[in-house]
Amino acid sequence: MADRALMPDLLRAFALFGIAVVNVIGFAQPFTTGFHDGGLDTATDQAAYSLVSLLFLMKSYPLFSMMFGAGLSYQLMAAERAGKDFAPRYFRRMAALIVLGILHFIFFWIGDILLTYGLLGCLLFVLRDASVKVLVRTGIALIALNTLLLFSFAAMIWAGETYAPEAMADAGYEEMDAEALAAFGEGNFWDAALYRLELMPFVLPSVIFQQGISVFGFFCFGLAAVKAGAIDQPTARIWRLSRRVFLPIGLAGSALGAWILLQASSSVDSTYILGSGVIMAFSAFSALGYVGLIAAVSGGVAGPLRRFFARAGSASLTAYLLQSVVFSLIFSAYGLDQFAAMGAAEAMLVAALVAISSLLFTGVWRSLAPRGPMEVLLRRVTYWGRV
Repeated sequence: MADRALMPDLLRAFALFGIAVVNVIGFAQPFTTGFHDGGLDTATDQAAYSLVSLLFLMKSYPLFSMMFGAGLSYQLMAAERAGKDFAPRYFRRMAALIVLGILHFIFFWIGDILLTYGLLGCLLFVLRDASVKVLVRTGIALIALNTLLLFSFAAMIWAGETYAPEAMADAGYEEMDAEALAAFGEGNFWDAALYRLELMPFVLPSVIFQQGISVFGFFCFGLAAVKAGAIDQPTARIWRLSRRVFLPIGLAGSALGAWILLQASSSVDSTYILGSGVIMAFSAFSALGYVGLIAAVSGGVAGPLRRFFARAGSASLTAYLLQSVVFSLIFSAYGLDQFAAMGAAEAMLVAALVAISSLLFTGVWRSLAPRGPMEVLLRRVTYWGRV
């Protein structure tokens, strides 16, 4: 780590913590109701849910996505230094992410992001030579479009709830919850995997719709940050602006969105989608503000603690997948059988412990090895067997 900038890896480590406390909702409860069916009954549960929505929802994946976009530039520069053709190794990497994403989705996590990253990463290749200005404008436009789509979707659902409540009541959400309870609350490992496989054709378009457009926008931001020479420069002016101006704006908007989410009766009603749209509208401010905060702690002489968590963040793929494995063992019937058994506060405390444990694991691993185990696998595919 001596010649490797700390800031990008510390950003990954921070994002991994946020991803865990957000993802636990999907592991712990049926995704159509979330914690809105009994998991928010106490003030403690409501406070924990609101805090996670305020601080991490639609902020952690954007940070992760920015670093994915930054990775494209790093790979391109590495290929240029080695005098190698960049395209074959890049698309092998995307193909590997797609395969990993499919396996991850089926066997562990219905909210997998790797498949989306692999698919959209292929499209990002087209923008590899775009200017910083074009990338930033493209990112802003895509995040705004994703926000507009969420608001439009919320309006459509509201219209259905208001003018056709019987049709909305027959949408089949209760049956979907019952199927989730059967798969995760009663079924074995293969029952759960089959359930996820059956849902893949329906869930993947939803992920693209709700996250994919903005994810690509944040890809563009990350690529632009490297091209501008800022992603590994803690003293860059943009990061001072981000933490002093963008972060307060982002958190203020997220506070409103978190309050709206708390008023929802499920994860598929118009109120929930509206709250998600509000948080999405301020996600770029929040994410860039967090980059500014991490930049503030990345400068100067790095002590052992910062270096440890930077090492942990450098094995982000391993940590991300490890979190899913542990969550599935905690909440599924073939593990500790806690599906639909915890309130929001308890589940999010468990998620925080899992997140910290995953980072401790990857930090220790990276103290003993040059790369994380999943990073070695991905690199073997990317470089066609050479580690």
